[in-house]
Amino acid sequence: MSTNALQKKVPLFILGALSVLAVLFLTGAKGMNPVGQYQMEIVVRDRITQIYVMDTTTGVVKWVDDMNKPFAELKGD
Repeated sequence: MSTNALQKKVPLFILGALSVLAVLFLTGAKGMNPVGQYQMEIVVRDRITQIYVMDTTTGVVKWVDDMNKPFAELKGD
């Protein structure tokens, strides 16, 4: 391989390696609060609306009957 071709490829290799390291460092944040912990599903059956909330870290599914309650106080343990 000629020196000229090698000089063109080395900066690209370094840029690629730095990009991979940046992605690894930015996505590997441990000890942070989970983002997107809850998922909500709205089901309408015969003019009845039901709202289900699932905690994605524990798998607990509860249904909402009062919108101003915290997740721990919802029905469906």
